[in-house]
Amino acid sequence: MSDRTDGTAAERLTVTLPDGAELAVLHRPGPKAAPLVVVWPALGVRARFYRRFAEALTAQGVGVAVADLRGYGESRPRPDASARYGYHELATVDYPAVFGALRERAPDSPLFLLGHSIGGQIGLMYAARYPDDLAGVLLVAAGTPYFRTYPGLTGLIPLLGTNAVAGVARVCGYWPGDVLRFSGRQSRVLVGDWARMARTGRYRPTGADVDYEELIADLRLPVLAVSVGGDVLAPPGAVDALCSLLRGAEVTRRHRPERLSHTAWATHPDAIAAEIGEWIENTLTARPWKGRTEDGDAVS
Repeated sequence: MSDRTDGTAAERLTVTLPDGAELAVLHRPGPKAAPLVVVWPALGVRARFYRRFAEALTAQGVGVAVADLRGYGESRPRPDASARYGYHELATVDYPAVFGALRERAPDSPLFLLGHSIGGQIGLMYAARYPDDLAGVLLVAAGTPYFRTYPGLTGLIPLLGTNAVAGVARVCGYWPGDVLRFSGRQSRVLVGDWARMARTGRYRPTGADVDYEELIADLRLPVLAVSVGGDVLAPPGAVDALCSLLRGAEVTRRHRPERLSHTAWATHPDAIAAEIGEWIENTLTARPWKGRTEDGDAVS
């Protein structure tokens, strides 16, 4: 892992994966031992888009890191027909690599995963596999893409949209979103997993070695799930449906009525950041983070 600054208060880290791919991470360190919120973006949204949100969170006294998803933003390389990564690989390779790198930089900080949209869908898979790595999970504008959880005819948006993307990706070998100006270039496995979830509502990613729905149901971490007004891609019903999979977790469900849309909340972040800051403080009061053992296991 190497790092450099990007001319702002954030450090840019490069996390190298076993296959040589590189993930770019913008890290704004907080005070020593302060909570660290690790943000995973929506599909086709760059890490730098969350700059205002990160600044608002750091004003709450926490550190923030935002990762570019594999092959997008400043992560490299761009996917082509040889790319074979999907939800499962991100949950078992990419997320652990980034959290491991940040743990080295902030060994005493309780880590919170914050997932936006697909970042939250995959984030629950990671949290369910590695619950001892985290003090809690935050879902913002993150719901299931399952079309039946959307009101009325709006369910056609995820059903037709995701499957059109997956169909083009099968023909081309990857999703050419950089040319078609939607969601950037993406692995066909990743968008195929996304489309399958939109059709079925089930966590059945390509290459899965566990039953993710069983693991997610057993997750015992505290979770804050926030929906926002005007969000047609993660409406309240879709967020509720994703939360319903968390049968063993302590879920706090909130809705911000401001009509901000699926992404605009990140550019008008003060209210959500304040809510997150308060929730993190209350969570750590109820469940003090005591660090990790010499074997690397979390103690809380």
